[in-house]
Amino acid sequence: MKEFKKYNDCRRVRKRKSQEKHTKLGHPWRVDESTLRALMDDATNPVRDKPLGVQIRTNNIPLTKRALEHNLRTRIHAGVYKQAYTKKEISLDNKYLRVGYGYVNQWQPIFGFWDAVYWTDEAHFNPEEDFQKPSILRYEGKRLKTNNIGVRKPVKSSPLTLHMYATVNWYYKGPLGFYNDDVDMLTLPKPLQRPRKYKYETQQKYKERLTEWELKCPPAIEGDVGGHHMTQEYYTEHILPSYIDAVQQARIGATIEQREWLLQEDNDPSHGTKSFNNVSRKLKDVNWIRTLLHPGQSPDLNPQEGTIWDGTKQHLKEILVQEWAMITLTEIRRLISKMPSRCKQLATNGGEAIRSEHW
Repeated sequence: MKEFKKYNDCRRVRKRKSQEKHTKLGHPWRVDESTLRALMDDATNPVRDKPLGVQIRTNNIPLTKRALEHNLRTRIHAGVYKQAYTKKEISLDNKYLRVGYGYVNQWQPIFGFWDAVYWTDEAHFNPEEDFQKPSILRYEGKRLKTNNIGVRKPVKSSPLTLHMYATVNWYYKGPLGFYNDDVDMLTLPKPLQRPRKYKYETQQKYKERLTEWELKCPPAIEGDVGGHHMTQEYYTEHILPSYIDAVQQARIGATIEQREWLLQEDNDPSHGTKSFNNVSRKLKDVNWIRTLLHPGQSPDLNPQEGTIWDGTKQHLKEILVQEWAMITLTEIRRLISKMPSRCKQLATNGGEAIRSEHW
């Protein structure tokens, strides 16, 4: 009993002295806090987007991977998270167009303008993409900070990629369609390897072999290839009619007053928005379809981009259809109602990308 009392007395003394020194009982940390915070800075830690093992070896941290994770989490509230990314830097020309778009449309009313726009989009979902997303060491809650956002790298193509399209409006949500059938999509033939000239081969024989190679090469496919190998002909025949039909139904609808409806399309080459003499433009002109000028590299100006399509490898189409059905008009209207404020931001931020938690 005396030994126990003596032990408690010693412990109280040590605790009191540690409080006076503003320290804690126990072994000291092997790495001080300044070293941990230095790992959060690109200037002192150029491998912040690499695995923790690489960062430990590069910065000579005397900790194991598990110990470093514990130190980061408990002491400075940091860790390795999936990196937020943007596709690529917005070009200067598109920034000018985005600023002009903001100035022109920042005062447009929700009812009378934005509710008359039919927003269209074609999305490409790759279930393997989540495994290819890079990670980065950062503080908790700082995902959208500028130095934590990377440039999106090209993702490896996959036969599991799904190609989807749909259109939404303030009063309407169209069905989710798929166009990932390989039979319907444009396939580019793989060119034969160009022959190389042998060391002791005459120029005449090399030209003969070169001519023979050119004859064996597959013919070039005509048409502007873009949007994951989608031509204007394919877009005009399979996808655009559904968009036009939605606008036509709105025109003949008895519940909504007569007005001029607009169709929004991005600047994908298959949409035919960059010229006037193409099959896509002709079909829209025949049906009296007016389009809303949309600047390039602007997914943040399309409310449909704010919707999230999720799914898994198994029964992916069915899951995506269910997820699409769960999106309500209330959510769509909430995103459309943000367009005036987004246009105001464009008019003041020099055309930079607009980022938020949900869009």
